Amino acid sequence: MVSFYAYSSSDIQGTRENQAVVFDKVDTNLGGGYNGTTGVFTAPAAGQYQFAVKYMMLYLNSSYAYSGEVHLLKNGNITLRLFADTHRQEGNYDTASGLTVMGLNKGDKVSVVAYTGKLFFWGGFYSYFAGFLIG
Repeated sequence: MVSFYAYSSSDIQGTRENQAVVFDKVDTNLGGGYNGTTGVFTAPAAGQYQFAVKYMMLYLNSSYAYSGEVHLLKNGNITLRLFADTHRQEGNYDTASGLTVMGLNKGDKVSVVAYTGKLFFWGGFYSYFAGFLIG
């Protein structure tokens, strides 16, 4: 069995463009594929996997982006795009989430990347990355 669920233990403030988003609080990691230090899932077995990503973005002030795009990558290639927009209202937040299924070979890498710079993600269960082997 292979499955993982990880979320951010604290807010992630001021991402850089194309920065890996690290969900450092690893709640489940059966099969040991998810690395909570790098934010990368490495498939321990070949098969069909389902992945879910969710993030809550806050527009705190003009130091941060008011809208932002996040990508799910498979071996560096975009497989899913998520977009959130706070409509330039300080204190507003928006949530984006996505779910996908993809075939992986053993050793393939899946990660979440902040395509947009200067994002503010709420930590805790508001932002997470999860996946499991379907078969």
